[in-house]
Amino acid sequence: MEILRILDELEAMGEVGEKWYTRIIPGLLGKTAIDAEQYFAALHQLKSSLPEEVTTASQVARDRERIVREAQEERAKILEAAREQAQLLISNDELVRQAEQRAEEVLAQSRIDAEAVRAEAETWARGVVERLENYVGRISATIDKTKKALVAQTPPSSGRGYDSRSTIDTDD
Repeated sequence: MEILRILDELEAMGEVGEKWYTRIIPGLLGKTAIDAEQYFAALHQLKSSLPEEVTTASQVARDRERIVREAQEERAKILEAAREQAQLLISNDELVRQAEQRAEEVLAQSRIDAEAVRAEAETWARGVVERLENYVGRISATIDKTKKALVAQTPPSSGRGYDSRSTIDTDD
């Protein structure tokens, strides 16, 4: 997956970044310096990859609504057809009774069919949302792990100074 690849790149940046200490400014102990341009390029790729998953979830919701709407329209057509059929058969008591019975059967079947379509659409949508939620949870866990790895890195004693143009502060 594109998102996981980008997250791996971000994690690798933190692992190979230059580690440094400072005693001058409190709170800046054990930070990791990484190339800001590479970091922001990877973040931009990550952000541009996310809308595809969000779009998929949105499409699932629209599809669910469309399926339910189509089922309701079909139900209305069936009901109208049953009513028209019933009106044609009114001329005879036996025909009227049969028409009413058939209309009820059609109504009952259309309710069952509409409910089945709605239930299937909801189950499908729920499954997609659950998979998306799981996926987003894994992404969040990877981001948290990357942050912790960046913070926990032990810096070498290279004696290099602080350069604010190429450093990303990993503390939030």
